[in-house]
Amino acid sequence: MPDIILKKIISSYLNINSAIITLVTIGLITIITIVAYSLERRIRKTSPFYRRATVHIFEGVVLGFSMVMLQQIFHILNNGSVNGGWLYANAQLTILLYCMYLIRNKITLLINICMPFLYYSSMNTERMNNKDLPLFLISYLFLVAIVAFIYWQTDNLQNSEWKYTIMQVLFGLSWWILLWVDHDFPLIEIINMLIVFLIYMTIIRFCAKKLQETMIDYNDLQTQVNYDELTGVRNRANLDKTTQEIFSTYSHEKVPLTIAMFDIDHFKEFNDQYGHSIGDEVLKHVAHTMEREMFLTDAKGQLFRFGGEEFIIIFRGKTPNECKPIVIDLRNALINTPLFINGQKLDITISFGVSKLAAQDSSFKDLFNRVDQYLYKSKNSGRNRLTVEGNTFDFEKP
Repeated sequence: MPDIILKKIISSYLNINSAIITLVTIGLITIITIVAYSLERRIRKTSPFYRRATVHIFEGVVLGFSMVMLQQIFHILNNGSVNGGWLYANAQLTILLYCMYLIRNKITLLINICMPFLYYSSMNTERMNNKDLPLFLISYLFLVAIVAFIYWQTDNLQNSEWKYTIMQVLFGLSWWILLWVDHDFPLIEIINMLIVFLIYMTIIRFCAKKLQETMIDYNDLQTQVNYDELTGVRNRANLDKTTQEIFSTYSHEKVPLTIAMFDIDHFKEFNDQYGHSIGDEVLKHVAHTMEREMFLTDAKGQLFRFGGEEFIIIFRGKTPNECKPIVIDLRNALINTPLFINGQKLDITISFGVSKLAAQDSSFKDLFNRVDQYLYKSKNSGRNRLTVEGNTFDFEKP
């Protein structure tokens, strides 16, 4: 009778541990997902190599930290014992495979490839010296092939449920054969381990999918709140938020901050002559041309749609004199990239006002009012003009 009670207690303990390990794994997956989504949004294929490398290395560090954290929690739950280690092993395999699908970079690929050697270097590997060594090598090469295939075919695998499941089985099978080489358990147990691994992956995949959907919805909401629906550039609400943040910084710093405001000359005539749909195309053309040119020239300017046909560019760390040639290049890019609609060329010109944040400005409103005055000075001087700190220049004259 006491033996039965003891077995029930042990069984209950193991079940509690299973639940804790599962919840911890879900928590780590959540952290990894949030970090990956946040970092990947900051880089593109065209980003400098050092920036992409830094992000990928940091993602690898997060993955490594998660593996170590899971190991420490497992040891705490088991008072340093390795009994029931299949719980911990399956959780780690789940994180490794999940990150292969989520974080598609060479650092993650390298961690998956090197993990068996990292594991065996920290364990007693007496069986590695006997007849099981060839089996280890074969299983390892098989694992490398599986990992490489997942790395290169992630999109295809995620779009096919049966392919995804097959790759899970093969990934888990290769790992559990590797673990069998170092641990004395019946081969039939590999099937049990695979079943548990698939259950883990099903739970994690469901939770991760819901998390990713939530983050996508959040990103869509952020886009709707902060970006203009028509032109795709930052909107007035985003501008108000940004100006509050940078005024508190640059008003106390010696680093210059310059604002350029421009609007489209005779924009009302586009709407009256061609219709509002053509007017919308003009707005989009101007916004896209400006944003593309700033990106290509690394002008380090933030473009906002202030309202109607008016736009604002914030230049951090640049004086008005440094911004003047940038503004001229932006205007010339617009002139050299005409808009054709229904075979008809639309001549689009813009007028600018430029000023920097001054020590006497008590708020950004003071700077905006000054830039607005300079913009209207350009327009009253004949349009297609640039006014920098009160001095007006004709774009057509050198």
